[in-house]
Amino acid sequence: MGDDPIALLAHGASQLGLALTRTQRRAYATYLAELERWNATARLTSYRSAQGRVLHLILESLLLLPLLPPDPSPMLDIGSGAGVPGLILKLARPPLLVTLIEANRRRANFLRHLVRTLSLSGVTVLQARAELLAEEPGLVGSFRVVTLRAVARVDRALALARPFIAPEGRIILPLPHRLVGLPRGTVRQVDLTPVLPLRRAFLILG
Repeated sequence: MGDDPIALLAHGASQLGLALTRTQRRAYATYLAELERWNATARLTSYRSAQGRVLHLILESLLLLPLLPPDPSPMLDIGSGAGVPGLILKLARPPLLVTLIEANRRRANFLRHLVRTLSLSGVTVLQARAELLAEEPGLVGSFRVVTLRAVARVDRALALARPFIAPEGRIILPLPHRLVGLPRGTVRQVDLTPVLPLRRAFLILG
């Protein structure tokens, strides 16, 4: 694989049963290029190398793929930031309908820019705090999957997610390394080691 981030991405995706098409490879390459360009002024991520971004932004997002229900649409990603994991999952599964909530203006603008640049359909970007959308018609109780990333407190993350989940839906939450005091639910671990240094536990409710 050498220093080719797309080769690294394709290798990691294959471990999850995802064979990237040429179109998907181009889309992820565009994502990485635009992230590099915007990061100079918008500070979208602290990962400096393309390899680090592939591992910890793209492939860590793709770890959710085995946890998704057969029909995950519509999906809600709260605090999407640089598009992680919601936009990344959209590129992996083009039919997916996804709504991205991001309160930061620059990050929301980056997400809108990517939607236009990649000519994506079925993606909605909302610039707002999730708490302010928790009673919004068309959002409350409307999503089959709700996910969040990089949230310090599990109870806080679940409180943000619960208003949006449909009765038959599920919340998928990446867990911190110390699994202490978790609410009742299913914990699943997705592990790509020793092929790649990626292993993450997820809490699934619903």
